[in-house]
Amino acid sequence: MATSRTKEEWASIVEAYRQSGQTQAAWCRERGINAKTLQNHIREDLRKKQPNKRSAEEWGALIRKQKASGMSRTAWCREHGISPDSMTSAEKRMTARNQDMPGPEWVELSFVADAMATPSQKGEASSGIKIRGSGLEVEFDVDYPVEKLAALIGRLVKQC
Repeated sequence: MATSRTKEEWASIVEAYRQSGQTQAAWCRERGINAKTLQNHIREDLRKKQPNKRSAEEWGALIRKQKASGMSRTAWCREHGISPDSMTSAEKRMTARNQDMPGPEWVELSFVADAMATPSQKGEASSGIKIRGSGLEVEFDVDYPVEKLAALIGRLVKQC
């Protein structure tokens, strides 16, 4: 017969599991705890900790911290009490909206201005933006719509 535990006992069990660093299956097997039951209590605990939705800025900051940590998404999320699936969904939403997401650091930007050109170069100089990286070079006029440029860069980042 299964032992009935209080909410406080389950909260303590969930915390002990999180601090163990073990896989859920191994941890449960060692302690004779049903893995599905533990998972249900972990989900319940997550719902209590995150009753409000996070903003795009909050998700962006969390995603950057996770990537900078060098830890796997699952391990980092477990350590911080965040659902890995929620973080993945948030990253997909933000990428689809071309929001501020960490991307590759291979892009070099240079700005070309008529004011910097000598009188003999004025006819050749253009006012614009050059983006160069990985053997690709693209140049845009300074009045190119920022929204279109952001969408293009977002698509390029997805390809990388």
